Amino acid sequence: MKKFFAILLSVVFIMSMSACAGGGGGGTAAAADDYMSWSPTPAYFNPDWPTLVMGTAAGFFPFEFIAHEGEAVNDRYAGVDISLAARIGRELEKNIEILDMDFGGLIFALQSGEVDFVAAAMTIRPDRAEMVNFSVPYFTAGQWVVVQIDSPYNSMADLAGRSVGVQLGTTGDFAVTDAEIDFSDIVRFNQPAPGIVDLIAGSIDAFVFDSSAARAFAATHSDRLRAFPDTTFFGAEQYGMAFHLENTELLAQVNAVLERALAEGYIDYLYDNYVAYFSPAD
Repeated sequence: MKKFFAILLSVVFIMSMSACAGGGGGGTAAAADDYMSWSPTPAYFNPDWPTLVMGTAAGFFPFEFIAHEGEAVNDRYAGVDISLAARIGRELEKNIEILDMDFGGLIFALQSGEVDFVAAAMTIRPDRAEMVNFSVPYFTAGQWVVVQIDSPYNSMADLAGRSVGVQLGTTGDFAVTDAEIDFSDIVRFNQPAPGIVDLIAGSIDAFVFDSSAARAFAATHSDRLRAFPDTTFFGAEQYGMAFHLENTELLAQVNAVLERALAEGYIDYLYDNYVAYFSPAD
């Protein structure tokens, strides 16, 4: 796979979209020295298997994104969650169909029966847990702040009187909205990438979103961006897959797969390799 492309190529792609592990194989994962020694196993489709519809928001690299031609795991999609879903499908003998939508619509799609489960780097929160059942936690993250490399900001308190961008409906949005900090403006985006474009252009002073993606953007564009945590402001977060409150059977089946993947270290393996060897399609 290609290394990360320049941000404008990634962003042009993501802005054209409508819309925040154990993946490729079944054994214990080994470290990869280069791309030729690692690639995610494509989803397996069997015409005799029933289909599960997975809801996601495919603008959140490296967990779900639209891949370059020939690099997808399922249809056009790749990422940690996509590879995890592929493994779930193989182990449960289910075909996995991906339904891509805005992050803010995922829980409603689950409640209405439009999707069978959600895998979208979704933070487990008490308010969400009243509406859906969450799987076992499979990834620990948190909110980070991305700023221009030469900016003077090193904490959330430093951003008082400044404009802060967030992804609509995410934990970062909730935290910034509820903060006792007098921001000049809170700008909400459906996807992180347009916010990063505005940050580079100077339209906003900072962008707050999950550490997994924030670090990837900053590492890719280290000449223009830097990212930092603020542990006095943000706490740790855990991602979970979401299920309808009444679908406890599917929840138990998926939990068993996730627990095996966690025991193998496979989810961290997927994350490390997606960050190292992939980028979203341009």
